[in-house]
Amino acid sequence: MQSEQLPKISDAWIKRSHAMHELKRTQEAYYLLLPAAELFPKLWVIRHNLACYACVMGQIKIAMERLKQASDLASQNEDIRQQALNDPDLEKIWTLVPAI
Repeated sequence: MQSEQLPKISDAWIKRSHAMHELKRTQEAYYLLLPAAELFPKLWVIRHNLACYACVMGQIKIAMERLKQASDLASQNEDIRQQALNDPDLEKIWTLVPAI
């Protein structure tokens, strides 16, 4: 797999999981991306994607935790709340987003 060949390139992890998610293999996407959170501890987009996958799987508490982590890591120029409110994968938690 691409992430195994290029373990230090975050895009390999992100794109592989995104492809799995688009193929309706969201649970697999989540578990394939999970190790990247440790490999890239300062990358907010990984936590955002994990939040999306958790939300789609109905794991609302985990989705909120991951979204909060993404928000904490993002720079001031990144509006995580607005991105979350525009992401259909996070629709189940739109009413909770102001809480992050």
